[in-house]
Amino acid sequence: MGKGSSLRIIWLLLFWFVLTTSLFSGVNILKKVEVRNKELHLIFTTWINKNNIKKMTLSNPPRVVLDIKNSRLANKHIASNLSSAGVKSFRISQYRQSTVRIVIETYRPYECKHYQPMSSRAFYHISLPSRGKGTTIATIIGDDTPRSTPKREKVVEYSDDEYDNSSDDSFMASLFNSRSKSTKKTYTVVVDAGHGGKDSGAVGTRNHYEKRVVLQIAKRVTKHLKAKGFKVKMTRTNDRFIKLKNRTRFANRHNADIFVSIHANAVSRKSRSNIVHGVETYFLQNSRSARAARVAAKENSVVLDKNDRLSNNVILNTVLSGPKLVQSHKLAIDIQKRVISNLKRSYKGVNNGGVKPAPFWVLVGAQMPSVLVEVGYITHPRERARLFTPAYQDKLAKGVAEGVSNYLINREKDID
Repeated sequence: MGKGSSLRIIWLLLFWFVLTTSLFSGVNILKKVEVRNKELHLIFTTWINKNNIKKMTLSNPPRVVLDIKNSRLANKHIASNLSSAGVKSFRISQYRQSTVRIVIETYRPYECKHYQPMSSRAFYHISLPSRGKGTTIATIIGDDTPRSTPKREKVVEYSDDEYDNSSDDSFMASLFNSRSKSTKKTYTVVVDAGHGGKDSGAVGTRNHYEKRVVLQIAKRVTKHLKAKGFKVKMTRTNDRFIKLKNRTRFANRHNADIFVSIHANAVSRKSRSNIVHGVETYFLQNSRSARAARVAAKENSVVLDKNDRLSNNVILNTVLSGPKLVQSHKLAIDIQKRVISNLKRSYKGVNNGGVKPAPFWVLVGAQMPSVLVEVGYITHPRERARLFTPAYQDKLAKGVAEGVSNYLINREKDID
């Protein structure tokens, strides 16, 4: 190789290095900041590297400071209209030539969590306190439950490989006694009827399709929630197919406070169809239970394409660092308790399948507490017959609505 050729290769390598460096380390523009759902939402022009964000906690007065490297402000007045209960002031400035500094001054110290949502990697969310001058707050995992209730924060393990509250007289059941019949404010609940359209979901016998029964139950849940004064949105009200990511995106767009997805379960082995039955409630988490993982895999498989499956672990690990998981677990416990209690008053042989963690993709991306309720096994003869009975559906739906209401009442009392 001649000297001239060697020089050309060196120049090409230098050019490639400069070009790629400029592309991957270019300055990102913070174009918009807004307060939503007790969080400060940052919106950038392109993907932000979370490793460029450093957080500090200061006192006298209490402040949370975040420095965002390789970023610039779209304009210096970007924080002029921001306000939130519990926050004394927001200050956002161009701290250095390529570093944006965000200062959140509060009345009381709180535990601030920040994370990158699945809805867009160009977004970044920072949790905010939920109360003002007169309330001592310590926001737990980005939500508004104070440290004064530590027993309700921890995940309680009931068996070696799953969570279970198999008796109405169990510890968790006694922990969530209803103290009031209504919430103090109006909340928005999104009710999601699983599957639909080309995706029939689980199939029983003689046209007993999951997509049909869960839509019927979801409509009844909506009716009971509205009767309690909630604002309710349904992801679907007829037999149509909706992609998983669009279900939680719908909830986020409507600023929902709660997301509940309704499904029916099934077993693949006919020899077990007369054995396995019961109601189960799931929240998003990696599962230690092989059976819970199989249930999630079954629900996910119909609507995930090859690329989704390949990126499953990467995306789930990112989501599971989000701020709503503890609250989703609490919501699941309240719903499971009320559903089982309602059904057992009128029907014999109701099996409490318990509350379990599992990686359900329909819950990925939800910016609010979210759960998936498996209302029963469509493959079990007796349970299938009940599931397609209006009276049974109504008892079940009423239990879901009562669970949502109890959860929000308990959360309000915790905050107070």
